[in-house]
Amino acid sequence: MRIGIIGPMEEEVSLLANAIENKKIEVVGNREYICGTYHDHEIVLVKSGIGKVCAALAATVLADHFKVDILVNSGCAGGIGNGLKIGDIVLSTGLAYHDFDLKIFGYKRGQVPSYEQYFQADHALIAKAEAVAATLKQEQGFEPNVFTGVVLSGDQFISQKQVCLDMKQDFPEAQVTEMEGAAVAQVCNDFNVPCLVIRSVSDTAEGESPEVFEQFVQLAADNSAKLLLALIDAL
Repeated sequence: MRIGIIGPMEEEVSLLANAIENKKIEVVGNREYICGTYHDHEIVLVKSGIGKVCAALAATVLADHFKVDILVNSGCAGGIGNGLKIGDIVLSTGLAYHDFDLKIFGYKRGQVPSYEQYFQADHALIAKAEAVAATLKQEQGFEPNVFTGVVLSGDQFISQKQVCLDMKQDFPEAQVTEMEGAAVAQVCNDFNVPCLVIRSVSDTAEGESPEVFEQFVQLAADNSAKLLLALIDAL
């Protein structure tokens, strides 16, 4: 199986890159794609850069050029769901753009014309990741709580509580907000590639979010990466 992995920032790919064996680099456009193996699976890992366009470009290359069998986006996010704590993990069910709004024309907020409001993650990958997380917690004391839910994406770092409350009006099942996942899911939808977004909470979208993010970004990134590596082992 060939597995494509996208992490937007260096913090989000460092642990994964260190785990890959038999590495070689292939440059496509201005991005380096790390190709190698991890426990009998082919891996193609890329640091996409931040934002929806960067993520969509990287996902398209993974789907069309590298012909990956599945695609996983791993990294950090701002928690907006009830009960989420720093370090907790959310596995995407649906993904939507919180900054795409054609409601004036009769669409739902986040709905791209010709698509549903939510892009769907792969149900089998979600179930497998949940099972792996339970095993990690039981056998290795993996600390983060793992939830499933809606992931919202937009080209904004969300740091105001009122903005979160407004988003929850249109996306009541939203758990986290970040800047790439829905774009990855849209590309995977078009190329019929099963996908999953794994995001760990680095901040909780409050007034101090930028400072909290800087403090906990590596912890959150590593939590997501550890669960992803265990998931790969189980595939």
